[in-house]
Amino acid sequence: MSPSKPLHGDFESVARRKPPGFRRTRAARIYLSLFLSCVTVFSEFSCTRHDPDEGKAVFHRVIRDDIKSLDPANAYDEVSLEILPNIMEALYQYDITSAVYRVIPLLASDLPTYSKDRLTVTIPLRQNVVFADDPAFPEGHGRVVKAADFIYAVKRLAHPQIASQGAWIFQGKLRGFDEFEKKLRAAPPGKAAEIFSSSEIEGLRAVSDSVIEMKLVKPYPQLLHVLTMTFVAPVAPEVAGKHGDELGHLTNHPVGTGAFKIDHYDRGHEAVLVRNPSYRGEPMPRGTGLDAGKAMPFLDKIVFSVIKEDQPAWLGFMNGEFEFSKIPKDNFSQAFTSGMELSPELKKKGVKLDSISGGLFYFVNFNVRDKVLANKFLRQAISSAVDRGKWIELFTNNRGKKMLTMVPPGLQDRVENPKLKYDFDLARAKELMKRAGYPDGRGLPPITFDLRGADTVSRQMGEFFADQFAGIGIKLNVVSNTFPAFLEKQNKGALQMSYGGWILDYPDVENAYLQLYASKQNPIINNSFFDNARYNSLFEKMALMEPGKTRAKLIQEMDDIVQEEVPWAFGFYRDDFVLVNPWVKNFRASFFTRDGYKYYGIDTDLRKRLKH
Repeated sequence: MSPSKPLHGDFESVARRKPPGFRRTRAARIYLSLFLSCVTVFSEFSCTRHDPDEGKAVFHRVIRDDIKSLDPANAYDEVSLEILPNIMEALYQYDITSAVYRVIPLLASDLPTYSKDRLTVTIPLRQNVVFADDPAFPEGHGRVVKAADFIYAVKRLAHPQIASQGAWIFQGKLRGFDEFEKKLRAAPPGKAAEIFSSSEIEGLRAVSDSVIEMKLVKPYPQLLHVLTMTFVAPVAPEVAGKHGDELGHLTNHPVGTGAFKIDHYDRGHEAVLVRNPSYRGEPMPRGTGLDAGKAMPFLDKIVFSVIKEDQPAWLGFMNGEFEFSKIPKDNFSQAFTSGMELSPELKKKGVKLDSISGGLFYFVNFNVRDKVLANKFLRQAISSAVDRGKWIELFTNNRGKKMLTMVPPGLQDRVENPKLKYDFDLARAKELMKRAGYPDGRGLPPITFDLRGADTVSRQMGEFFADQFAGIGIKLNVVSNTFPAFLEKQNKGALQMSYGGWILDYPDVENAYLQLYASKQNPIINNSFFDNARYNSLFEKMALMEPGKTRAKLIQEMDDIVQEEVPWAFGFYRDDFVLVNPWVKNFRASFFTRDGYKYYGIDTDLRKRLKH
């Protein structure tokens, strides 16, 4: 999954005037506060205002850019997936009570059963689960979910007009999926919808309204993990028909079975979810705190405020506007003492500290099809010019760990004792520039370097890399982007060199190495367009294997190829500290749990006392 990462105004202009369509959202109030009022907020929760949600359990959260899509077929970035899984549920989920990444049923009623050859998979569904109420349904009442709704969702992944980000989960794996996709692509103008409705995917059928059967092309050890993703969340055809655009996208109006439903999305300002009254009220798992055994959810509303800059987001947290916050690099010393304990200021507020790690990493991505970056020695030189220690210090306050291999620590079959082959070494970088045919950069045209954001930190990142590569004679044309704009370029294969990032979709090394597998040259996954025959062959074997020594040996050879060919200049694995305000209940930082808001609660009395 591509992060906005992770996540990420001209404040005076906001303070002086109201642009067309301006709304006094929570984010806007925080921008204004920088100039107008809460100048002492860092020492006390001193600002008061009328809050229409006072007394309600409302969770306030910053998102660092606009939502790209809330269509389950296309939500595949950190911002979108912060929101969508709380509205639309998948078949399975990760057990938040488990110390390991254990998959348990969600909309499925039990784990799948497999045939002896592992090629036929049967999935039982929970009965009497209903979609949220919506005008798409008769009289506005959500109907019962059926197996056909899952099948419809999978068929949507194959539709060329929808251009799904998730088709890869079944391409080459689910029998008949590729053929169905090709049939739709070859449809005469105006006939795709008819073919979509009248044709089926050979390997997918509803045995009954409550049983799904899948037939696979080959064993798929990662299938259970894949079925935790919202790509397979059920979609009601009625909803797609009413709320989809001319191409069938459900960009801003998803309707699901989750604990929350969309209330409104004001692009550039906020997205608001409200409690879904049709939700089945599952009990909070045992062993999770004071609310264990009580019916979820505990929140009345979730407000996601779009704030692209670190400082107003941090100010909002310190003012009690937001329930939790990551720690901006420029505020690290405000949050921690020199002994890495919470500052007295935060302790006084009762702020709690948590951490999230396990599946996030950053790197410099090369488009190896580019006529300049096709030069392996140039890529090796660039990797050797990156001072990763400085990178980690400046932009993570040393919370990152140098990326030594494709996979973050902690996953089974990760390369043992990894070593970065083209680590920081300026003398070697200059020699490699000579081998590349560009001594001291002579004859090398400027390289376009795209950033994942346009905020202050992103601009500083661009300056950092421009300075790093200037040391070996490389000139960068640094381009800032909004995160949705970056993803659009990336998914079209329109990047030359870029600031890359990835969040593992599931806790298996296969998901990391998939990013350099070239079977379909899909820029959504393989942004570098890396295509190495030996690597591809090894990946295809490895992907069919269960964890163990044999698979680990193949992974070691794959890693050796990546280290030599350098489709990425490895960066760092990111661990994040999370600060949580004291009125938040049941907060659990779990890397692969994306529907966590159903577990959270708010002590409204405590929040009121501490803020006033």
